[in-house]
Amino acid sequence: MRAKRGIAAALVAAVSCVSILAACDGGGTGNPPDDGKATDFNPAVTVKELSREEYVNKTLGGLLGQFSGFLSGYEFVWRGSDPYIGMPEEWFEFINGPYAGNYEHYTPVDPWRYDRLRVNPATGKNEVYSDDDYHIDIFNQYIIDELGTSSYAVKETWKKYNVSDWGGGQGASDLIAAHDMLSPFTGTIEGGNRYGWCTEAYIETETLGMNAPGMPNAATDLVDTFGANVGYFESLMWGKFYAAMYSLAYFETDIVTVMEKAKATLPVGSYPRKIYDAAFEAYAQNPDDYRAAGMEIHNMRRNVYRMDNVQTDPNVNGGFAVLSWLYGKNSYLDTCKYSSILGYDGDCTAATCTGVMGILKGFKQGNEEYNKLNDMIYYDGEGVYFNDDGSTYEGEIYQARIRSKEYPTRQKIDDIVDMYRKNFEKILVENGGSVEDDKYVIPTTPLVKEHAFLFENFDAEERDTRGFTAANGKLEVVEEGENENSHSGFAAFKLTNTKEGEAYHTFSGLATGKTYRLSAYVKTDGDAQVSIFARGGGKTQEMTFANAKQPLNKAFVFTAASSEMTVGFKFSASSAKGDVLYFDDFMLEEIEREQLAEAADNTLKPFTDKYSKTVKKPEGVKVGEEVVLCVEYRNAGGSALNVTVNRNGKPFGGVVVSNTSKNATSGSAVLEIPYVFEKETDAIQLEFTGGKLHVGGVNIYRKAQYTFR
Repeated sequence: MRAKRGIAAALVAAVSCVSILAACDGGGTGNPPDDGKATDFNPAVTVKELSREEYVNKTLGGLLGQFSGFLSGYEFVWRGSDPYIGMPEEWFEFINGPYAGNYEHYTPVDPWRYDRLRVNPATGKNEVYSDDDYHIDIFNQYIIDELGTSSYAVKETWKKYNVSDWGGGQGASDLIAAHDMLSPFTGTIEGGNRYGWCTEAYIETETLGMNAPGMPNAATDLVDTFGANVGYFESLMWGKFYAAMYSLAYFETDIVTVMEKAKATLPVGSYPRKIYDAAFEAYAQNPDDYRAAGMEIHNMRRNVYRMDNVQTDPNVNGGFAVLSWLYGKNSYLDTCKYSSILGYDGDCTAATCTGVMGILKGFKQGNEEYNKLNDMIYYDGEGVYFNDDGSTYEGEIYQARIRSKEYPTRQKIDDIVDMYRKNFEKILVENGGSVEDDKYVIPTTPLVKEHAFLFENFDAEERDTRGFTAANGKLEVVEEGENENSHSGFAAFKLTNTKEGEAYHTFSGLATGKTYRLSAYVKTDGDAQVSIFARGGGKTQEMTFANAKQPLNKAFVFTAASSEMTVGFKFSASSAKGDVLYFDDFMLEEIEREQLAEAADNTLKPFTDKYSKTVKKPEGVKVGEEVVLCVEYRNAGGSALNVTVNRNGKPFGGVVVSNTSKNATSGSAVLEIPYVFEKETDAIQLEFTGGKLHVGGVNIYRKAQYTFR
């Protein structure tokens, strides 16, 4: 890793003198030091000013970049049975790719869906038609404007406007319709989202950075809620990276500086960070050969559970985005070109890459892209975005769109930018900034620095058991061509029980008294009950799960009782000899954990059909502010339960309660419910008709952002 960082730093120096400062700015320089120091979740504030005119201009540039990149890019092009990596440069024409109706070089499989730039006969001007690259980006502004930024706001607004989408977005829409489900449950495997691994968590959230210029931590916090609605895992990490770039670009002039500052969102040792570093290295080794560099990133592609289209791989597309900014060398049109033709999901990559260039450059006369953008899309402020409701087609309609008649069919582009502006002003004030006449006073910050503890082989990709210790059972690695027991990559750990068998990793350098969160993907053979534990400082903390039939994410929060803790898995006493646990992607991070109130004691008691509790809003929490209700529970029903949370007699939202136990006498876990108080005291009810749960402690915490979902 050091060698790669050295190459990247040398390249940055060659690209821009300014970027040298960014590379040395601590934007994720390694795993947390083994000194027991806690993470600073409140980085230093530098107050900066941005005029309203400049904000509007740069935000317009960002939105037009999304449109123009999408209309220029090539999506899912194959060369025989392989993805076409590095298409000819002559294929590129600005705002004239397949989605603009140009099939000269490549004819899409379903060309009727690709004509997204159409002339309105009534005006004689082009209109940009809706697509999943940006229709949710725009829709997000309705969510923030109408209800705010909570999980409840996302769910209610998706339901009201009847959202249609692709992949993880459609999965979320279906779960909201069926179970009134809240984010982040909507984006998960266990929640029922078949396509949560896909691209939606970043292609539909990066422009949230335009709601938080200079405030990248506020931008990534938005993605943590909005992105987790449609996806999880590495797609969400890339969503935070891109949103941070969009936020930072308002105060920068060099794209490499922006990338280097944003990379703190990609934990060192994670696969997204390896891809990021590899893209810098591939560019350094192939400065004049984008195809060769693209092939190096393509060859790093790895599996993720249930991925069914290699060209939607978030990591390869992320690497192609980084390459596009490097080969683009701060040119708007060159960046659009390389992101359009490098391959894979090129229309999405080009929208992301060109959008951030639009912020960096602004939409200004004299820019290389200005005239064509204005002549084909913007029309001196008369440009229009069209929500395609499908009425122009016969037969089945697959196009991403907003289906409600309450949603406008046509919107002026300037009006969309004005929605971004109004929402930015709201978020700015909430984050301690101010609006003063025609300028904004912004408390800008760097990103929170590295707070993940990833070690070599946390994901089993070394194909051995290094990093883990086992007792009372057999620990080995299984290799797979397709993910069945593994979650990502090509391998998973397999622990076979003898008697209360366990496997664990020893973490050092933890800050005593601080809070940590383990995220791992697990699967069991049969109905075995397993504990996730943290031992150290003379105490053991644990939670349980049971009967995980497919790789499921389990998150375990504990307090470091010592600077060194052993964290891992242990079969319960009820588990049989020969029971098997598979686990993968064993990821630890330090988190913020501010307890606001205790609403119920920790005694687990049985309940049938429902659990009710009157809860007082904690002091200092505003009505409408999102907090987290942490509910201890035991579920021995054999499978997960869809549970309805009722607030003051009305449905608030749906959550998923995991199976924790083989029987009703042992084990428990904690359910985290994103909650918004309606009154000073709310009557809260968990409704699980036909089911049984033990419920214990209920605690209220301030909302915190998680790296690993």
